[in-house]
This record gives sequence, C-alpha cells and structure tokens, in this order.
Amino acid sequence: MAAEDPVGRLLAGPARAVYLVRGDRVLTEPAAQRLATGLAERGGGQVEIHRRPEGLGPLLADLRTFSLFGGAKVLVAVESAVLADQRAAAALLQEALEVLPFTPAGSEAPLSPRERGAALRLLQALRLFGIDPLAGSEAGAIAALPDEAWKAPRGKGRGRAKASRDEGDPKEGLAALLAAARREGLEGRGESDAADLALASQQGLPDGHHLILAESAAPEENPLVRSLAALGAVADVGTVQAERGGGWSGVDRLAATLAEETGAAIAPDALAELARRTLRAAGRGAPAGGSDADSTARFAGEYRKLAALAGGERIGRALVLQTVVDRGEEDVWQLLEAIGAGKAGEALGRLDRLLTGAEDPEAARLSFFALLAGLARQLAALAGLAQRRGVPPADRDYNRFKTRWAPLLQAPDAELPGNPLAGLHPFRLHRAYLLASRLPAPLLARLPWHVLETERRLKGESGDPATALAELVLRLSPR
Repeated sequence: MAAEDPVGRLLAGPARAVYLVRGDRVLTEPAAQRLATGLAERGGGQVEIHRRPEGLGPLLADLRTFSLFGGAKVLVAVESAVLADQRAAAALLQEALEVLPFTPAGSEAPLSPRERGAALRLLQALRLFGIDPLAGSEAGAIAALPDEAWKAPRGKGRGRAKASRDEGDPKEGLAALLAAARREGLEGRGESDAADLALASQQGLPDGHHLILAESAAPEENPLVRSLAALGAVADVGTVQAERGGGWSGVDRLAATLAEETGAAIAPDALAELARRTLRAAGRGAPAGGSDADSTARFAGEYRKLAALAGGERIGRALVLQTVVDRGEEDVWQLLEAIGAGKAGEALGRLDRLLTGAEDPEAARLSFFALLAGLARQLAALAGLAQRRGVPPADRDYNRFKTRWAPLLQAPDAELPGNPLAGLHPFRLHRAYLLASRLPAPLLARLPWHVLETERRLKGESGDPATALAELVLRLSPR
C-alpha cells in the first residue's frame, strides 16, 4: 500500500480498539470496510457493517463479550453521529457541577442518587477529554481539564452551575466528588455513547476485536477525536470542497472510489459536468467551503446510474448531459460577474439555474435580490461621486484605479450620511465602476426606483416575481 494511503497507514501501525475514518460520506464507508477487512484478516475474524446505528452501546457490549463465544470480530458503524456534538463533554461537566457544593458525609457514606448521577457524568466528561479518571490524584485529573470544558453550552445548566461555583472553588468540589466515585468503584461507562466509546479506546477490547467509526461529522475540537488522533487511530480520507470560480476539489477521490466500485471510469470533462450538475455547498452553520452531504450522495448515485448506462465503457460528457438533471450549485458571484460584463444571456441562464436548483426558490430569489440591490446602490453612488470628484469613466487599468481613483471614490462625503463605497474591496469597486461606466446616465439616475419597484413585485405585487427579477438583471447587463 502507498505510504500516503491513510487506511494503509493504520493497517501498518499497532492495533487499536477503536478507529475513526473521517471524510465525505461517499468515501468513508468503503475506506472503513477496507480497514475492517485488513484487521479481520490479521485477527482471523469476521466483519459486520452497521449503518446509522441507534446507539453504540450494544455494539461495544457485543465486542466485549463475543470473545467468550467465538473468534475475533470487527464492527463498522457508519454515520453514528457520536462525535458530531463538540459540546457533549462540556455539557456533561456542567451537569456534574450542579451537585456542588459537595462535601462527602464520611469515608463510608454512600453517594445519594443525585450525587451518584453527577459523579458518573464527571467520569464521562473526563474520559471524553482524554483524561483517565482512575489514574493519578483526583485534583490532578480535575486540573487537567482544558479551558473549553468549563464553558457551558447555550441553555445547558447555566443557572445552577453558576450558583454552585459562587459557593466555592468548583475544582475542589469536583475533586472530592471524583474521590467518592473512585471509592464506590464507578467507571462512568454506559451513560452515553461518547463516554462508553472513550472508555473502550482507553481500556481496549478483547484481542482481535475492533470498532471502526465511519463519520462525516467528527470535528477536530471534539476531545475524543483528539484522543483517537493522538493514538494514531484516525484516517482522513478526504472531503469535497468548493473552490473559487465554481469548481470542486476532492471530486477526483469520489470518482476514483466509484470507478473502483462500478468498474467504469469517467472522462475529465464528464466528471466536471457531473460535479457541476449535482454538488452543492453545505448549509448555514457548516464549515465554510464544504459540500452538502446529500449532494455528494446524489453525485454517487448519478455516477452509478451512468456506469450502468455506459455498459462498462468510459463515461462521456454527452451521457451526463443526456441523463443528469442540472440541480447543482450556482455561484452567485459568477452571476454578478456576468451582469457586470454585460453578458445578459449568460446572466439570465445562471439566474434560472440558481432558482431552479434551490430548495426554497422564494428564499433564493430574495437573497439574490438583496445582493443585486446592494450592487445597484453602489452603481448609483458611483455615478454621482465619479462626476463630482473628477474620476474619469472606464479606466480599465486596475492598478491605476486602485491607487488613484479608488481613494477618491471611497473618501467621506459631507452630503452623504455614509459613503456606500467605503470599505468595499478595490477589486469589487473597480468591477462596479466599469459597469457604471457602461450604463446610460438616465438608467443610473432611475436605479433606486427600479430597485424599489422590483422589491414590490417580488413581495406580492406581481404574479410572476421571477420575471421582475429577470427584468432588473437585464437592465443592469446591457451589451
């Protein structure tokens, strides 16, 4: 296996109880299966795949007890989502803090049910942050908690935890609680999948037994991910990322995996067209530049369909055009670029693609209108400021514009409450300036009215809001 192969690296290293294969959903499962097959061959065991399991507890229990009745076993859990919540460990610690102030009643006094629950959550939180709660001193274990552990997630135990902390040093109280948990023989297993998983990674499983997680959501900030990475038990198999200009990186990995699965390769231009028609950016709240998991799944589904239609031959672009409906991501900035370049036909085509491929066309229409209205406001301001400040029209030399004309256009103006051009990047300002130079003066003067009229039509005064937006696009993109 190649040295850069992440799965090969894991197979070449020491055996671990728990592994994480992380990346795009289409890539993680086949990579995890390959890792499982290699581990099973080494231990003489069998492989089982569990897709979207309801919990990891039964799987870990199976691995812990199976050695009593049979040979080695490797389980693959696909998209368990156990690592998706970065705040799980901090939330558990906040629940433990709610029992403070804690003063043990005596060396032999048992914990109350409430104290026992808090102690279990403390043990789980420590394990999730990669700290063995049964090793070293209690105070040392609590002191090893990172700063992020003390930050309460929104809406999670803020009131009572704060009140407890106000009554004394919470670290001393938690150390006393940990001492009581050790005295009663608590380990912190079973209360949550993540804590049970942390326990398995630290204490191990019977020889030849392994659990492999194939996850698309396993952020670096998750303490258990960090612990697995420190053990050398993580394989990053790649993700699909949006590039500037509308392209996608990482698509070649998807294509290579699917070509191996189906036996059908794909031509480079066909691959680019398939990506254009299927892939979409991740939604709000996801890491910037990432792809939507459902769209990569659609990419894989369309690839498999194309492979079947190609009958084992290489997939060509013509077949993609004939059989794959275009529901890909439209780059709004390229749409604005087409408007600025006076390419009305391209701009309308991109606008139609933007709205047709949107899950919520009305929201997409209003969102793009907001961008277009902002551009129109800049154009109207450019028309007046350029004339008053002696900026010549249509200077295509960007460096001269950036050093000479942009400062004049972005300077404060006594007649404006706020210059709408201030803070605009010189490159974007230059593009808007060139567009304003092409537009006729009467249109620039009436742009605010056209924007207001379009907004009225978009928000209920027209039975065809798409036409209203298209008309504004046409006004801003003359040849």
